[in-house]
Amino acid sequence: MAQKRKTDQSKLDAAALLLQKLEEKTAQDVKARLGDSWRDNLFEIMMTRLDLAARHKKTYAAIPSTLGHEPQQIPKFARLFLKTMRRMLKLAKAPTSPLHVAAFGVLYASVVNAFLNDNTKDHAKTMAALDKGLGMFEEFAGYLRCR
Repeated sequence: MAQKRKTDQSKLDAAALLLQKLEEKTAQDVKARLGDSWRDNLFEIMMTRLDLAARHKKTYAAIPSTLGHEPQQIPKFARLFLKTMRRMLKLAKAPTSPLHVAAFGVLYASVVNAFLNDNTKDHAKTMAALDKGLGMFEEFAGYLRCR
């Protein structure tokens, strides 16, 4: 049992390191291509990140089950995840209130799920899910602005 826990912890550490490296590489790759539209910027950031992650699909897919075996790691992983969501929004020049970060986290998770199930070479299903999700996120941001 202790060996299984150690293995799960190593998987989580490796996943966290991978996610950090993908975030850094994405930021480097997209900075020159970002414009004035935060929605377009988020699309660019997320598709770049997912293109970079394509060869690591197994690691992405294993995160939920690994967390299920190491539930005490969920708070740590959640903090890392939310910080990453905030940095992505900030890079895109999108709203970054706690409500925006939480909503974007849900969008991100749903797009990653689409990505993991997308076997097309051009990521067409992922792009469609991202475009739809960004539309809903944009409406949500507009709703919060009106309040």
